[in-house]
Order: sequence, then structure tokens, then C-alpha cells
Amino acid sequence: MPASPTEQSGAPSPGDALGTCYRCMARMLDRLERLAAEFDSSLHEAPPADAADRAGALVADIDEALAVHMGDEEKDIFPALLAAADSPARRAQAFELVSSLLVEHHELAELWHALRIPLLALGSGVAVSLPGGTAADFLQFARRHLERGELELADLMRVIGPQRSREIGVAMAQRHDDTHLRIKDCPLKP
Repeated sequence: MPASPTEQSGAPSPGDALGTCYRCMARMLDRLERLAAEFDSSLHEAPPADAADRAGALVADIDEALAVHMGDEEKDIFPALLAAADSPARRAQAFELVSSLLVEHHELAELWHALRIPLLALGSGVAVSLPGGTAADFLQFARRHLERGELELADLMRVIGPQRSREIGVAMAQRHDDTHLRIKDCPLKP
């Protein structure tokens, strides 16, 4: 099978780049889930010695990953998707999906902010407990959001033409390059 025009230009396709970002974020969510479980089980004991370092690193990683994820979608994918919708039905579908995902970005940011504060305290060595349900709420919402992106957004992105896909792939690759150097859960290649 011949390489796609985006692959020939050296940039990943937007779908591949988005998939890599989703897998990276999923690994961070797994780390967060493990860390939250440790703190729930150690309420009456001292947390593990490296917990503060892991909490601080996780906050930095998730901050960066959320910024990249939202930048990919809001700066590149959503505008291209809305512009490429070529029929009234497809425009309505694209508008509904983009609107819904934008609302989810706002809700995701709010949930993260509520969890980020106690994680920063933990990362600074302050012994606090995570607010009840906050980590679980964030994890559930974030995983559902990523799943929608993998299914609904990836499917609808097929309406974006090859030239625009190349441009998006290049923009996303540039955004990801620096991030992948800082975040251990994000290999550069899918």
C-alpha cells in the first residue's frame, strides 16, 4: 500500500497524531488512578516515599498533555472539520460534535483544576487526602472524552481533504515534538 501524502511529507496524519496523543493521555490517567489508589489506601499511613515526586511529575505531565490535546483539536482539527463539512447534514453533524467536545474541554479543565490543587500539595510534600470522588470523576470523564475522540471525531475527520490534512499533521507534529521530550508517557511515534 503506498504511503499517504501526509506520510510522504514526513508528518503523521492528523488521525495518527491524535491517536498517539490519546494513548499518551490514557497512560497518564492510569498513573493517576494508581496514585489515587495509593493515597486512598494510605489515609492512616504515611504515603510512599516517592509519592510527592510522582504527584508533582504527574501534574506537570497532565497539564502539558491537556494543553496539547486541546490545542490539537481547537486550533487545528475543529476548524478544519467545520470548514470541510460539505453538506447540510454533515455540517450539522460536525457542528454538534465540535460544540459538544468544546463543552467537554471546559468541563474537563474544571474537573482537572479541582484535582490538580490537592495533587500539587501532595507534590510539595504536604500530606493531604484527595477529595472524595474527585479523582474518580476526572478519570471517568477524561476516559469517556478520549473514547469519543477515538470513535466519533476520528470517523468525522475523514471529510478533511489531503492538503489540509497535511497542514494539520505538520502543525500537530510541531506541537507534539517538544511535549514528547518532556513527558515520559508520550513516545514520538504511535
